[in-house]
Amino acid sequence: MKKIGVPGITALLPRMDSEIFDPDVFSQSGLFVIRKAIPAPELARWREEWDAFYAAHLAGGENVSRFNPVSIDLAVPPVLQAVHQSTALLDIVEQVFGPDLALYNQRFVIKDKYRLGDIFVHSDFPYHYGWPNKASTFLALGPVNRDNGGMFFYPGTQQFGYLADTGELDPSVLPAGWPVISPSLEAGDVVLMHSATWHGSYPFSHGPDRILADIIYQPADDPSSVALLRGQWQTELRIDQDMKNRLYKRSRVTRLVELQKKLDAAEAALAATRV
Repeated sequence: MKKIGVPGITALLPRMDSEIFDPDVFSQSGLFVIRKAIPAPELARWREEWDAFYAAHLAGGENVSRFNPVSIDLAVPPVLQAVHQSTALLDIVEQVFGPDLALYNQRFVIKDKYRLGDIFVHSDFPYHYGWPNKASTFLALGPVNRDNGGMFFYPGTQQFGYLADTGELDPSVLPAGWPVISPSLEAGDVVLMHSATWHGSYPFSHGPDRILADIIYQPADDPSSVALLRGQWQTELRIDQDMKNRLYKRSRVTRLVELQKKLDAAEAALAATRV
């Protein structure tokens, strides 16, 4: 498919937001907002389970991750663990990947008065195992907007592919006039995003908690898949946790870990001399 620039991406903007998903628009833009994607009874059950979980484990500011404060590391109740199995979501994703669908990952990401920070501009692709043909669904369980830490996206940036490193991206390198959008969402709305699309989020300032289920789907031929959701497996290979743990003898990440340990030791030794 031909890569398109600012005029083409800008022309697609009105077609990226609808109650009816358009896979052709998504294939070019790497982004689509599906309104009212989830049936009301299913959504109400999820929200009831979430509210009870939040009250029991998160409402007092406990269990905030040091590594990524907005990501919930605790195991959520079974009803919420199964959100990725929703027929409504799978019907959408099947239009992108075909009948053989698999799960890469599911988590919940929230912002509230204890989890305030913004998230810098990045692409998820270089953080993933397996092939880049992945898509995230950001499912809103309540209102999402700029005030309560909503997300922003640079549609069409998935066309640049792999960028040889990970970290904070600089949008100023994009051609002049490249659009950035920050859709406000209501409960049951879904943002579908290609995993190479550049995105970030605003800090929480006020309003209701921002609650998103972040689910990454992919074709069932990807060895990094953790569960088959529809159709049949199309791979005999697996990238399991043991392989991930032993994959590299040495890498940029392992080198950074080594350097951090040395830095921590040096700082501890310096602190000891000041006592």
